[in-house]
Amino acid sequence: MIKKELLLASWLEKLQKKWDSEEYYYDVEEATKVFKFVSKLTNDRGASRQFELLEFQFEIITEILCVKRRSDGKRKHREAHINIPRKNGKSFLAAIIVVYLFFCQRHIFGALFILTANTTKQAGELYATVEHFIKTNKTLRRYCKITSSTKTIVRKDNGNKLMVLSSDADNADSFNDYVAVLDEIHQAKNDEMYGKLRTGQGAWDEPLIMTITTASSGEDPANPEMQLYTMAKKIEAGEVNDPSFYYRIYEADKDCNVEDEMQWYKSNPALGVFRKLEDLANYAKRIRLMPLQENMFRRMFLNQHVALDHEKGAINMDLWDTCTKKVDTEDLKGWKCWGGLDLSSKNDITGFVLVFYEETTGRFIVVPYLYTPKETVAYRQHKDNNPYEYWIKKGDLIALDGKYINFDRFLDHATELDETYRIEQIGFDQWGSQTIINRLEDRWEVIPLGQGTKTMTQVINDFENLLVDERIIIAENECFRFMAKNCIAVYDEMLGVKYSKKKSKFKIDGIIAMLMGLLLCIEENGIEHYNPVEYLDAM
Repeated sequence: MIKKELLLASWLEKLQKKWDSEEYYYDVEEATKVFKFVSKLTNDRGASRQFELLEFQFEIITEILCVKRRSDGKRKHREAHINIPRKNGKSFLAAIIVVYLFFCQRHIFGALFILTANTTKQAGELYATVEHFIKTNKTLRRYCKITSSTKTIVRKDNGNKLMVLSSDADNADSFNDYVAVLDEIHQAKNDEMYGKLRTGQGAWDEPLIMTITTASSGEDPANPEMQLYTMAKKIEAGEVNDPSFYYRIYEADKDCNVEDEMQWYKSNPALGVFRKLEDLANYAKRIRLMPLQENMFRRMFLNQHVALDHEKGAINMDLWDTCTKKVDTEDLKGWKCWGGLDLSSKNDITGFVLVFYEETTGRFIVVPYLYTPKETVAYRQHKDNNPYEYWIKKGDLIALDGKYINFDRFLDHATELDETYRIEQIGFDQWGSQTIINRLEDRWEVIPLGQGTKTMTQVINDFENLLVDERIIIAENECFRFMAKNCIAVYDEMLGVKYSKKKSKFKIDGIIAMLMGLLLCIEENGIEHYNPVEYLDAM
């Protein structure tokens, strides 16, 4: 107890020196009250039920709540922007502030507290923390009517109401909110919700709007996270003066080494408490081998504004080569397999890739079959400066008669393969020719698959993880390797990823076909998908 009191005293002294001026003061009495209030709440996760506030948490909470104007004693800050990486307790900070104001703000009644996010699920998670704080405290609970099904909490004595609002900004027009919290605004499509909730606070003397988030890509100046980040940086540089705007941004240096421990601490104030240093170190080493995940790591764990777009090197070719083996297809006779078919539209290369699963070792075996029209090989070899004739001679590329891919000839070959192996399903572009789908369905079960980030993100994560762990065997094929080497990946704002046919210099149809076959193989064998974020969070 004495240790806590000494710690609190040192924090209070430091913050009082920081904020006391002719215009403002740090309310030590209220900050002490906040500290005691938090100590009476119970944790909803982690190893301990009781809170042990970290210094940075105490600073943020009390700098928002306890820095006041000398002129009238009202709070200085009416808006707070907390920009911090994952697993640093940002939702906890917001929940503490909401619960404190819900119960400890005097002289207000009928005040509306709104929690919202990009999805109702995200807002619901924040609500669940708030509800837990109240439900597990007998004193607070007796003042409230809690309706979990509708995610609303109402104070019986003064009519204060807390509610979750869906991400549809059309619903926000009629609210006169006193406190509003917008979670994960980097995912918001626009600033409409933020604008409406901020405007709705005009009737209150001491409103508060909080935005909590990690970094966006930084590419969209209209993104609300980017707008508020830019605002904060302008205030920091002295270009803008807005005393009511509070911000706390934790970010690593722009071009830092992802394995620089100092940068981890700089951007993650709770490192060593909410996340183990060893876990972050292990993951940072792992992403050296998984190039697509470096920018994700920078965004989510170093809080950097990085455009998630790889211009080259989407696939680690050292790992690819390590996993490449001479595969004797005779050994695979009678095995179940899953195929991916990426059919070229004109006169280039069609990829039909079979993926096998070896239960005894937990390894996947990838066998590619690549097809090209015979009559245009010489012309395209000269035009593209690629060794098509050599690949055909070597058996890595199969030449079919005609100027275009002859689907009947392909179908004949696929049927022969099915008589050798047991092709369970074939993944095919969901926007592909219905006529071709019908032809395929005469013999196989065809699974329509998208080729955008929604479908591809999961299987690309799986594929990279299998490469790192050497749990995938790729049959030797120089044309297939050339495709892998030329893959370019693009990301969307939600950290989804796909290999881009448009941006990749060479045709990558075989790689897309492999991913479709791998996805079916993983799911049909009941194998858990790899999620890099969940992987780190679970460590």
